[in-house]
Amino acid sequence: MSDRSPVSLVDQAYELLRSEILDCTIAPGSQVTERSLASSYGFGLSAVRSALVRLASENLLTAVPRVGYTVAPITLRGVGEFFEAWEILGPALVRLAAARMTDEQREQLMSHKVPGANATPQELVAYATATWDIVVDAADNAVLADLYRRLAGDMYRIFTLVWRSDTRSTMQSLGMPPMLSSTPEEAEQLTRAYIRESRARVTEFLLASTSLAHTSVSFPF
Repeated sequence: MSDRSPVSLVDQAYELLRSEILDCTIAPGSQVTERSLASSYGFGLSAVRSALVRLASENLLTAVPRVGYTVAPITLRGVGEFFEAWEILGPALVRLAAARMTDEQREQLMSHKVPGANATPQELVAYATATWDIVVDAADNAVLADLYRRLAGDMYRIFTLVWRSDTRSTMQSLGMPPMLSSTPEEAEQLTRAYIRESRARVTEFLLASTSLAHTSVSFPF
């Protein structure tokens, strides 16, 4: 008999399904059901059902009556709205981090190893996410940290999708904040410029890609 409690099974199902959605293994826009996920991942229906409710509360899924759930699509409009918000939030986080960062945090950021040319999409996004996590911790602002967590899922999915479809070295710079400069103001300006460049590259890629039909990306116009 398993010594795992029902709560731990729910948590395990939630963490696994969330990871699969964020790295686009479960494709954006795809439909899933409790039964199919339970069969695929080896969890009971009750654990999967509870996990899906949690994921829906995070806007990663939408419940469809008598059908199941639809994974949140990645749309051009959604990407644009993400970058509008990120251009406000990202520079503010970096400015505060540059002013408040401890020596230990700065050393941690500087020693963070950049993935090589043959890195997988998951490794690239994990590096970018971990780097931003250091910046968010250093900024030491609970309200901004909460806003970052709300955007982090979209960031992860957008860049995973792009990196999976295009592994050119130029794409490896996306999603990674620039090194903090000597002053908070300079760091803020560099970050804003980086985010604008990232937005232009991602939008260009999404418009030009011929593989989007295979990744369930939908476009509202």
